[in-house]
Amino acid sequence: MRGTRATSSIAAACALLATLTVAPLAANASEGAEVFRTKVEKWVETRQLISEEQTEWEAEQQTLRATRELLKDQKQVLADAIAELEAGDTQADEARRELLLERGALQRSRRALEERVVALEKQVLDLETRFPAPLRKKLEPLLVQIPRDPETTRLGLGQRLMSVLGILAQAEKFNDTATFVGETREVEGGQKIQVRTLYWGLGQALYVDTQGRLAGVGRPGDDGWVFTSDTDIADGAGLVLDIYEGNVDVIDFVELPVAIQ
Repeated sequence: MRGTRATSSIAAACALLATLTVAPLAANASEGAEVFRTKVEKWVETRQLISEEQTEWEAEQQTLRATRELLKDQKQVLADAIAELEAGDTQADEARRELLLERGALQRSRRALEERVVALEKQVLDLETRFPAPLRKKLEPLLVQIPRDPETTRLGLGQRLMSVLGILAQAEKFNDTATFVGETREVEGGQKIQVRTLYWGLGQALYVDTQGRLAGVGRPGDDGWVFTSDTDIADGAGLVLDIYEGNVDVIDFVELPVAIQ
């Protein structure tokens, strides 16, 4: 999962940031405004698509729940029928054999599904450290449902599947948008400051303090997100965040560092 989804997520986030950072300095003001308007329209379209996909996902959740309940009911019906045949008329051996075959097929399907769920759970746990703090906080109720030892867990397979699908859906949604948060960050010397942070998906973050003097970038690592101070970008970072929050009337291109991993 880290080799495919994480790489594509970082590339997608970096591409989004690059559209704001590579300024056509030779272009005149009207051309820059037109380019920006076009990008804003694309951004609005993307947000609308995300909303539509969220609605579709909620509908699919209902379908998955209904399917799970139907399978549980079918399993119980088969179990009851087999018990009745085994205790009843010996002339029903053929029907009982067919039911046993169906039960065997159901059990094989369950084992295959369980193997798939275990694989997805491992991928989620591998990605957990690469989730930024705002996303981790939002996913905490689902992350605690992921068993660290699938062999000893008492959680039902259906519940585990829903938790995994919920985490992946929320992570995908986060990766497709820019997320603004106010938070406390520890800088060099152990000092804690209030900062504004803008996460570009799962690939990169940009922060600046409330005075506009301290700034830096954050990127995911194997042991969690790493934030590096860079006072040289304080002005640019502050302008980007002001533009995002709508605090300024003038919109312009800002050159900022981008790391492609």
